[in-house]
Amino acid sequence: MTTLRTVFRLLCIGICLLYGMAEMFFLFPFYSKQRKLRAIQLWSLRVLASCGLKLETYGKLPEAGQGQMMISNHISWLDIMAVNGAFPGRFVAKDDVAKWPVVGYLATQAQTVYVTRNKGTEGNSEKIRHVTEALKNGDTVTLFPEGTSTEGREILPFKTSFFQAAYEADVPLIPVLCRYPNPDGSSPNPAMAYYGDISLIQSIRMIISQPGGVAELHFLDPVPSGPDRQAIARDIHRRLSEKQRDLG
Repeated sequence: MTTLRTVFRLLCIGICLLYGMAEMFFLFPFYSKQRKLRAIQLWSLRVLASCGLKLETYGKLPEAGQGQMMISNHISWLDIMAVNGAFPGRFVAKDDVAKWPVVGYLATQAQTVYVTRNKGTEGNSEKIRHVTEALKNGDTVTLFPEGTSTEGREILPFKTSFFQAAYEADVPLIPVLCRYPNPDGSSPNPAMAYYGDISLIQSIRMIISQPGGVAELHFLDPVPSGPDRQAIARDIHRRLSEKQRDLG
């Protein structure tokens, strides 16, 4: 049964990826901005469903059509699918993502802003300006400020360079807690995590071999941006960590 489920889900994921590439290549040039976001949302929900995951959201979702930066913890490559499934937008991601087969192409076409690992603020200054302009133009940009993914049991300290973009664009920051709980609902499911030395292929195999699962997004109250990005980052980190502890 497990083998059949794995093969079926692999086929579904493959179809989703091929469809996504075809839609972006042939149809995206003719789509409006809102139609593109809707297509990304539907595609992301299909990928989650193909992996056997149901998306659940808690709290008040942000309003569309205004610039804002969502700040989320980072557990898996599924995080992008979950966020886009709930509220599609643009992402700041490590440049490793651009090299992923098929997914990298789709992420690039969705205008992901890639960050070069270990370059710091100076190396990414042009990209910070790019994100600032996107926020000023009314885009929603999601940031994973931990800089890497974890098993989901703790939230690492935040890197704060891109918090400057929110301040310069004068937009709010929306804390979002991402979780993949076990069936008991109180502890994280490590099979959903993509971290450490786990390869992308290994991660996909672990996820699709599960009987099923839930991707949770908890939207917390907006936090105003400000000049002291270190203090704001610590405040958002505290809020997300407290929410994570409350949920188990």
